[in-house]
Amino acid sequence: MKSYVRFAVSLALLTALAPMGTDMYLASMPDIARHFSVSDASVQLTLTLFLLGQGGGQLLFGPLVDRLGRRGPMLAGLCVFTLAAVWAGTAASMLSLLASRLLQGLAGGLLLVTAISSVRDVAEGAKAAKLFAILLTIQGLAPVLAPIAGGYIDLHFGWRAALFSLAGLGLLALVNSWFSLPESLPREKRTPLKPKAVFNTYLGIARNPGFLLPTLALASLFFYLFAYISGSAFLYQNVYGLRPDGFGAVFGVTGGAITLGAISGGRLSKRRPIESVAALGVLVMIAGSAVCLISSLSLGGQALYGVAAGFAVAMFGLGLAEPALVTLAMSSQSTALGSTAALMGSLQLALASLSTPLSGLLMPLGADYWFVFLLLSACLCLGLALLAAGCARRRSAGLAAEG
Repeated sequence: MKSYVRFAVSLALLTALAPMGTDMYLASMPDIARHFSVSDASVQLTLTLFLLGQGGGQLLFGPLVDRLGRRGPMLAGLCVFTLAAVWAGTAASMLSLLASRLLQGLAGGLLLVTAISSVRDVAEGAKAAKLFAILLTIQGLAPVLAPIAGGYIDLHFGWRAALFSLAGLGLLALVNSWFSLPESLPREKRTPLKPKAVFNTYLGIARNPGFLLPTLALASLFFYLFAYISGSAFLYQNVYGLRPDGFGAVFGVTGGAITLGAISGGRLSKRRPIESVAALGVLVMIAGSAVCLISSLSLGGQALYGVAAGFAVAMFGLGLAEPALVTLAMSSQSTALGSTAALMGSLQLALASLSTPLSGLLMPLGADYWFVFLLLSACLCLGLALLAAGCARRRSAGLAAEG
């Protein structure tokens, strides 16, 4: 049991680097825009490129970790992530900052695909769902701690220090992984690295409705999440007048609800079908989004408390749904798990990255437009989650009939 928890914690440190990479510098976005004399939408491109790097990195590196194993690529990804964070902290121009964030995103994609595929190397079914829940619960501390720490660092040491702090986290994860994460993929289970075979593997995975539907639901869920992440700094600071440290505290508290949702999701998965947990989580997201919109329309500039409460509810629902949807997508395959994790991650992040420029365009029009945008995104996620749930039930019925 001790080694089981240690394994989950070590993997969580890897997967936490990606949300740390997005949340640590959110409070600094307005400062970065002023420093380089660029628009808010231009600064949001640093997040867009980071997400595109993560998505593309997973697609590129998925077959690689199925061929080479998990440990070597993981350690290489940690080194690149750390060096890219140093580059971002020393960037002399907006173009240099954008390039460093893209490289950092690529490294983050490699880390995500190695972590998720490592879970399926050692567990499946309910055990995998429990392990994913533990991993996401620990990872969920990132949205709580990162914005609080980032806001404090930005207020007292500037935006460059907030980006440099990611290098320290990368180095910490590198040392821990070196000692705590052995290879989880035996040589006899590794697949050859051939371009045609890689393409056919991806095509075969994508054609499976049991994979595609929960992955599209995840993509819409992440679309919502990153629309919130990219717009929240400007909402809380420019609309509601919070300082960077105040923004970090509010964002951290609402983000902490993801952790509570993941804990609840892990417990509910023991008593209810995984697909029903996913649908329930998205319904909670919709309820929270509606609270945000109603608060904004009825309270105007005094809506901060209602909006923060609504987002806390929505993030709880997101935390509830995410492990269930990940488990549904990953359970659709029994081989090429690195490629499965890669395709899942790349699709969800590629689609989710579209939300950041859309948020940048909508926010100047007014917060109400942005809240409507988030509510519609949550409704789309519900439709896809229900389709995924129906597919999962049909698959279970088919397996039971065969048995």
